[in-house]
Amino acid sequence: MFFPKHLYIFFAFLLPGIAFDTLHLKCEVCCRLVEEIQRNVSSVDPANIVQVSNFRLDGNGDQIKQTVPLARSQLYLTEVMESVCEKMNDYVRATFKKNGTLTVMPLILDGKMNPLMSEVDVVQDSDLNKSLQYYCEDIVDDIEEDLINIIKSEDDDHIVHSICTNVMQLCPTKNNKVEL
Repeated sequence: MFFPKHLYIFFAFLLPGIAFDTLHLKCEVCCRLVEEIQRNVSSVDPANIVQVSNFRLDGNGDQIKQTVPLARSQLYLTEVMESVCEKMNDYVRATFKKNGTLTVMPLILDGKMNPLMSEVDVVQDSDLNKSLQYYCEDIVDDIEEDLINIIKSEDDDHIVHSICTNVMQLCPTKNNKVEL
């Protein structure tokens, strides 16, 4: 099949833009995913603790048991991972009116319309933002164990960067000089 030369040029310019937008979108979804997980973890009362054990035995032949906060337990975090991506149905893809930057944001915050809605233009897409949940599930499937281990061990200040930039490599680093 013969394609005119101008179509090749069109696709040469179009495809890199699509790839960048997809990577940027995945970065945004990853950041919102981690924020949702953090919200779940922080909503649990720190006084709630659970006893966990492993398969090791001490010198007396007893199983070694520890107490950990419920929100940082393997069981709780696994349950969070199984349901967190469903929340992406309440998110929309949008661009800021000021600079055209892509964002993924919740429609509702604390039972009220997101106050940033007046500052963005919602991007209408054919899949009704189902791709947000798909990307979220893809991220969780790829790194669920790493995600749980980082959440269990790290402070909340750098967790988004640790997961989305260092582990998943979806968001650019400052060394790449690409700002999102």
